[in-house]
Amino acid sequence: MSGQRTYTTPGRAAGAAFALTPADRTRLRGWARGSGARALRAQIVLDAAAGTGVVDSARRLGVSRPTVTTWRRRYAAEGLAGLEHRPRSGRPSRVDEAALVARSLLPAPDGEAPLSVRALAARTGVSHTTLAAVRRRWGLGAGPGVAGLTVPADPPCPLRDLDLLAVHASPVHEGGERALFLLGAPLEGRPRPSRRATALVRDATAYVYGALDALGTDPAEAPAPGRTAPEAPGSRQEPAPLPYRELYEAVRARHPGRTLHALTLGPAPDLEGAEPHTLPAATRATSLLRVLLLAELARDPVALAAALAELPAPGARAEGSLRWIRPAAPPTARSAPRPAPRAFNQLALGSYNEKLVIESIREAGTLSRVEIATSTGLTPQAVSRITRNLLTSGLIVQDEGRSAGAGKPRIPLRLRPDAGYAVGVHLDPWMITAVAVDLCGQVVARRRMPLEAPRDPAWCLAEMAALAREAAAEVPDGGPVLGYGVALPGPLDRRAGVLLDPPLFDGWERVEVGAGLSALLGSAVVVEKDATAAAIGERWLGAAERAEDFVYLYLGAGAGSGAFLGGDVHRGATGNAGELGELCARPRTPGEDDVPRSAEECAPISTTLARVRAAGLPVPPGEDAYPWVCARAAEGDPVVCEVVDGVARVLARGAAGLVGLFDTELLIVGGPAVLPGVRGRYLDLLTAAVNTFPLAHHVRTVHVAPSHLGEEAAAVGAASSVFHATFTPSLKTGRRAKN
Repeated sequence: MSGQRTYTTPGRAAGAAFALTPADRTRLRGWARGSGARALRAQIVLDAAAGTGVVDSARRLGVSRPTVTTWRRRYAAEGLAGLEHRPRSGRPSRVDEAALVARSLLPAPDGEAPLSVRALAARTGVSHTTLAAVRRRWGLGAGPGVAGLTVPADPPCPLRDLDLLAVHASPVHEGGERALFLLGAPLEGRPRPSRRATALVRDATAYVYGALDALGTDPAEAPAPGRTAPEAPGSRQEPAPLPYRELYEAVRARHPGRTLHALTLGPAPDLEGAEPHTLPAATRATSLLRVLLLAELARDPVALAAALAELPAPGARAEGSLRWIRPAAPPTARSAPRPAPRAFNQLALGSYNEKLVIESIREAGTLSRVEIATSTGLTPQAVSRITRNLLTSGLIVQDEGRSAGAGKPRIPLRLRPDAGYAVGVHLDPWMITAVAVDLCGQVVARRRMPLEAPRDPAWCLAEMAALAREAAAEVPDGGPVLGYGVALPGPLDRRAGVLLDPPLFDGWERVEVGAGLSALLGSAVVVEKDATAAAIGERWLGAAERAEDFVYLYLGAGAGSGAFLGGDVHRGATGNAGELGELCARPRTPGEDDVPRSAEECAPISTTLARVRAAGLPVPPGEDAYPWVCARAAEGDPVVCEVVDGVARVLARGAAGLVGLFDTELLIVGGPAVLPGVRGRYLDLLTAAVNTFPLAHHVRTVHVAPSHLGEEAAAVGAASSVFHATFTPSLKTGRRAKN
């Protein structure tokens, strides 16, 4: 019988004839020790050779009797080749399961529902039964949720509440891909992610979609992982080991206290303290990375978008490799949320309580009436009365009820974005910017006009009013405009709305901006210093939404700061708090008087441009000059990088003074000078300074985070100042109620 296969249909009893050649037996045993469909088929044939009946084999392996019979006959007729999978015409021979899962999780950016299983199967070229089986293995239910999503590694790794902290993947080589994914469990006490700013969430989601696109091919169109070509004798070179230990230590240093999970593709490293999970060999690293990002996107898109700012584009990866470590978590995701001010249940304070309910809903995104009562301290009866009035006025709306166990479903309440709009105007030495913002932070209209010296005050005020009216006219469906805000460079008298001889504005000794704009617009105007306005916008709409205390470092034509202390904006007596010039004053030279003079770096944009031009680089004129310099910095131009770092170091010393003065643990950095090309350099140098120079640096870690408001931070902040004045709960003293 050597070299021959004989097969007779076995019955239930053992002993039916099924002879194997020694070579086939060895190969089948090797396949059976693996996993997947081929291992199952090998076990079916080995059962037949051992005389196991069809029924007993099917029961032991957990498959149907026709499946056992089919593969026994296939082997008898074709040998080992008959055990290979035969795809239907047009379907891939091997399935990238992670790519299918990623495509299942990926709705259209415009909010359309994900494709059905059958529609997705038709698009990806796999059978709907295969796709359904993949979804079951990965813990996906019938809907689009990710609550049960689990990577089918060894052992399985549930993704619920796990954040992607780092990834290192090598290029494909003869032995397949190799990769390490480090995931971290949330720290204890981390608050529920806030989804109150729907526009911010929408923008963050779009940013994450862009990052997913940068990873390469759409999973729906990705080719299935191919089989490697046979190796020539002696041609294989073992790839150099990946620096897993270095990556692991970097994550430990950046994210202390986290419980880590290590998902490994290829040889598994020994990482003491991390729970290991071995990925199937057919897993594609890029596809799995998409799954991990999409799973986190469903939980907290804003935090994920901020974390992905350093994700390298495909062209920037050295030799096709991918290495990324998540920046340290901002305190809004780590520290306990500030306690909500408790309510007063006297009738005379009804307006305060209404604002308190509005702020509670705004910060949480959606809240039921029971949750509002719990967070504010108002009685259920007071909450019902207030929410009924707010629903009638159209300021809030009800979502579909959600189950909270036994009893009636709780009805979530949320702000209506179109219930009110505000217009913000920013006057900068080189630009006037006007934006219209809805109640949830979406910029619905914007206008910009460059300025050139000389800048006549009356002409500028007329142009500011015209731009504000144009932005207000673009509010959808003629929605209500609650007011106008204006952000100005200092110094100013905020109480009188007067701008007092600002730098780079010749002839503006005392310009009544507030009264002038109010007369032109026919409406009251809120006047703020530009850095203070940016801080208000960040507190209302951006990264500092849950921070009790923080400083906003605003860098543009000049440098200034705004601050929130004790949960409210700190303006100072005249609205000029946070001036940075004295903190960055240059050393006095012999023969000079004792008057402190701001360092030239306190005008970061003009100083950077002047020094780059002095170095001989061909800087273009006009508006394109500074973006051009930032692009050169992103490309690693050594001259430009040295100039940018020099400016940033001086400003970092001033930031260290601010942190020491206010004793805060959060520094937000934004403004027109902090474009993406230089943002990373600024953040790195500022982080080093504020955690090294202040005397109290041993007892606190200051987190430096980029602003979510971008170049229009001051204009958006000016609009936010209208919301802040309208909806922030405060008593007649202007202070929050305390317990």
